[in-house]
Amino acid sequence: MQDKILKFLYEMLIEQYGNELTNKIIDGYSKERLVTLRVNTIKTNVDDIKKKLTEAGITYRDVSWYKNALIIENAKEYDIRKLEMYENGEIYLQSLSSMIPPIILSPREKENILDMASAPRRKNYADGNGVSKQSNDYSL
Repeated sequence: MQDKILKFLYEMLIEQYGNELTNKIIDGYSKERLVTLRVNTIKTNVDDIKKKLTEAGITYRDVSWYKNALIIENAKEYDIRKLEMYENGEIYLQSLSSMIPPIILSPREKENILDMASAPRRKNYADGNGVSKQSNDYSL
């Protein structure tokens, strides 16, 4: 496993996590990541996106714990980036783990929201929960 990553990173992981967990982490690096997306519900809805994906010949699965997320089955990220719905900001390519904090924190109307991990000019913490129009969002 050590030959799959840089030596300094391997040593750091071994020191922090031990052999067994380090090998699992390195194994995870070598696997292809699922293509997942989140629907921007300020601009559209999940049903419209599903229809557009189907028309484009792209298959998907629902995410059981988040109705605005989809797992893409037969396309890569670069394929999704070519779609008009991506260009228009109707969908965001986003890992499932990145969708969890807004769900857990559940922002409310008129709250001040500081998103310190927001991607520039694109997705942010609040828009995935439909509160951006009623709250003060500050993205860094």
